[in-house]
Amino acid sequence: MQTQQDKTGHYLVLMAACFYGLNPFFAQLLFQQGLGAEVVSLSRFILPALLFSGFLKCQRENRGEVARSLALGMMGGVAIFAYFYALQIIPAATAILIYYSYPLFSVLIGWFWFKRGVSQNTLVSGALVAIAASLTVRPEGLSSEAYMAIIGCFMAPLAVATQVQYLSKPKHFLPIKQRMAWITLGHVVILLPLTLWQAPEQLLPVSMEGYFALGGIALLSAALPQVLFMMGATKSSVDKNTIAGSLELVVALMTGAVLLSQPLDRLDITAMLLIFAALLIRQEMRQQNSGSVVST
Repeated sequence: MQTQQDKTGHYLVLMAACFYGLNPFFAQLLFQQGLGAEVVSLSRFILPALLFSGFLKCQRENRGEVARSLALGMMGGVAIFAYFYALQIIPAATAILIYYSYPLFSVLIGWFWFKRGVSQNTLVSGALVAIAASLTVRPEGLSSEAYMAIIGCFMAPLAVATQVQYLSKPKHFLPIKQRMAWITLGHVVILLPLTLWQAPEQLLPVSMEGYFALGGIALLSAALPQVLFMMGATKSSVDKNTIAGSLELVVALMTGAVLLSQPLDRLDITAMLLIFAALLIRQEMRQQNSGSVVST
């Protein structure tokens, strides 16, 4: 039977997904302001890092968990830069749909690294996601830079899948505030030197709309959803935390299509529906087994 704690955790993760889905929207607004991918990536985490800096504590018994949280953040820093760079180079819908291939990576990482069982339904879901991702990559007329952007973009779902798998059931307990602080710092450890190395000519937006996007990407699509996800992930199951990504996908594509006038072609819509169907298959499996499986 699904417990009240499980429901609350799932709802928190769903709320986080809605806010995470605003990432491409705010990023593209900042690109229009003349900012590069490295500045946008750093802007997403520098303010949350300052807000969470007061929780950067490391008790002796928590050193291992702190190191793992920092490593997850560093992996995320590389991935978010690759994702935002891809948003500048290839069609936004393609980058977004590649990002949401992370359920497939989640299945593989959960099976190979975390030794978690893989059901037939989960394998079918992963196959659908793989097909959807392949539909979004169209080699005709792509430059070498676009190819590199696509390859790099796949680092993002790999990082997200690893985080979902680990944070759903961490090896050891670490207070949520401390874990958020160390993960966020891990992003900055990668993105700050990268930005300094790139030596961008422009560091700030040129209009109030740009500053709105700057605040949005730092607070609404980084700090707030991270808090919600951390509060909900351990109360829900790995499958349900992955399922929540379907809502994130819809928000990401719809904000681009409606607010930024980015058309979705037939293959984009087909890929989106395939990913959504794959995630619903996993949700249906969990519902069917809800009588005998209690999520933690």
